[in-house]
Amino acid sequence: MNTIDTRETNQTKSMDAAAAPEQEFDAPAKVLDLVVEAMAALGAEPDVARDAARTGRILLGSQRLLLACAPDESALIVSALLDENWAGSRERRALLLKANAHLLLTAGISFALGMGGAQLLCRWNLDTHITHMPDALARWLRNFAALAADLQAVPA
Repeated sequence: MNTIDTRETNQTKSMDAAAAPEQEFDAPAKVLDLVVEAMAALGAEPDVARDAARTGRILLGSQRLLLACAPDESALIVSALLDENWAGSRERRALLLKANAHLLLTAGISFALGMGGAQLLCRWNLDTHITHMPDALARWLRNFAALAADLQAVPA
């Protein structure tokens, strides 16, 4: 006799079920709150701010940013995804990798190639003083996004 599995799973839930979206950005509650407050300081609507804290994805102007929390929760790791048409050539990537020492020493930024493609990486320290400064994080995110956009404005 065949049986039918009637247990409800994410794949079998009714489209009418108003389940909350799954949390993708793994960070402590205080970091998630900081992201929401920083997004609000950037002028984001409340739903957009909460979505940024849920997904770890931010769009500032045309620049896409991704957030991750360091394993020891000491820092917020931010990556600025670079346009593949701009950073996709082997020569451009080689030049950016060679520039890493200069980028790290002068701006605390690193160029990386990952599963998401070419990106700039930077970290925001999450010590007890900084986590209560959403305006400072908002300014820093805006400046990091602007730097990534400006870098990509240089012809390939």
